Amino acid sequence: MSARDHLANKRTFLAWVRTSIALMGFGFVIAKFQIFLHLLVHEKLTPSSLLGGVIMILMGIATLLYGFYEFLEQERELEKGKFEAKVMPMVIYTAILIVLAIMLVVSLYIAV
Repeated sequence: MSARDHLANKRTFLAWVRTSIALMGFGFVIAKFQIFLHLLVHEKLTPSSLLGGVIMILMGIATLLYGFYEFLEQERELEKGKFEAKVMPMVIYTAILIVLAIMLVVSLYIAV
């Protein structure tokens, strides 16, 4: 395979990194905002109030790990000179993220 293929794989990995940083950053902002709100109204901070931010941070970590795994797998396939599109890992990963997002929404409704 050519250098273009390896560079395209690297760009794809960097897109995974960018997405994971955005998820983790957003999760951090959510958690800090919850802390700020609790300080503002002088309420005791509970772990459940930070759940949304923690879930987003965990989604970011999972995204980074999965992106790195995909990068390594694609590099191995490029070195072998073959490429097979794998749909099932993306379906599983998407399903996990959807379940986590639903848990986040449910936790927001429970908190209110």
